[in-house]
Amino acid sequence: MPELPEVETVCLALSKIVNNSKVRNVKIIRKDLRWNIKKNFEVELTKKILRKPYRRGKYILIPTSKENILLIHLGMSGQIKIKANQNIHSKHDHLIITIENEENNIFSITYNDPRRFGYIDLFHVKEIKNHFLLKKLGVEPFANDFTLDYLQRKIFKKSKCVKNFLMDQSIIAGIGNIYASEILYRANINPLRSVDSLNKENLKSIIDSTKYILKKSINVGGTTLRNHLQPDGKLGYFTQKLQVYGKNKTNCKKCNSQISIVKISNRSTYFCRNCQT
Repeated sequence: MPELPEVETVCLALSKIVNNSKVRNVKIIRKDLRWNIKKNFEVELTKKILRKPYRRGKYILIPTSKENILLIHLGMSGQIKIKANQNIHSKHDHLIITIENEENNIFSITYNDPRRFGYIDLFHVKEIKNHFLLKKLGVEPFANDFTLDYLQRKIFKKSKCVKNFLMDQSIIAGIGNIYASEILYRANINPLRSVDSLNKENLKSIIDSTKYILKKSINVGGTTLRNHLQPDGKLGYFTQKLQVYGKNKTNCKKCNSQISIVKISNRSTYFCRNCQT
């Protein structure tokens, strides 16, 4: 599943063409995604002006000139394809939005999703705090309120393992399976460890490692995993620089011990039993 860095990469790519662009046409090829695309979606979006996209957790949000917000969720296998002067659809394309930017250039923004676990929505800006996908999201990893005090309050009287804690979207928005493993490896914390056993130094290390790992991956274009491509069609390359995820039976780069793999909530989790305590 695309995580925060991948979604941020898509958002940044969209920002290059979408800001102040006019929607010329909307074509729904298949509306039955994880949830059906709403009726009148095409009518409500066509001829509207799109503003600068931004990210919330794993969601892309694009405000419009009529105080609506276009939401894009990539789900498990979704991707956005950006093409110039083209609106021909191919296999697994479900939605094509044709826009004209301020320089009168025409682009098509295509949502492609083989597994159809993603979602496209359009809603009024007043609904954003109560939107069913957004209302329970926790703090953003790069926000000023992602602090030691915040984490201390969130771990109070909780016994869940730290890996699941990091992936809980109601606590920290945007972290998934890949980056949770990478963050904990850099922080030298065992993913099976209970959060109520973490001290101040552990929590500070988690905050520092979270920002470092996510920023690094965004800078290199996001991790390419399975079906996820960058919008321009180029494969990301951060996968080549992952330190622990997918490295089962290879040697730890810190201590030369063998990397282990365990299942946590049915998700593969990679870590070094020697370094991560």
